[in-house]
Amino acid sequence: MRRIRHFFAFFLFLPAVVVLSACEENSAEGPSVDEITTAVIERFRDDPYAKVGHVENVSKTNSIKEDDDETVVMVRYELVFDRSVADFADDVTQKGKSAGDLDTVGDTVSDAIDLVKTKMLALKDGAFSTGDRRSIENEIRLVKSERGWIYRP
Repeated sequence: MRRIRHFFAFFLFLPAVVVLSACEENSAEGPSVDEITTAVIERFRDDPYAKVGHVENVSKTNSIKEDDDETVVMVRYELVFDRSVADFADDVTQKGKSAGDLDTVGDTVSDAIDLVKTKMLALKDGAFSTGDRRSIENEIRLVKSERGWIYRP
């Protein structure tokens, strides 16, 4: 009788192992935590706030697989302000005063545009100080490449 119970217990345990291993396989198909964090940071480089802050504590909240090689990932992260808009404005002003060649002038104009965008966002989202944190929720698109998952706008 004891052997029969062990026999049935084994056959009940076996399907559970198969189901759990299938779940693990499916989760391994999508982007890793490091790939998602890298994608968020890469996307943030184009954000006007990138000149005054950085990203921390990235976490995936959900995802939608659109194709075998394309996924939309919902993320939450903290935007941490490293400096104020006034500090950024001072840097742009100093850079403009010392601009010597056309490349430096072009970089200064680009920074001035980012400064205006940052000021507009600060008006819209509210003022911030150095060290302030804001929780951001967003979506990013990742595409599977030969070297893993990468950000695609």
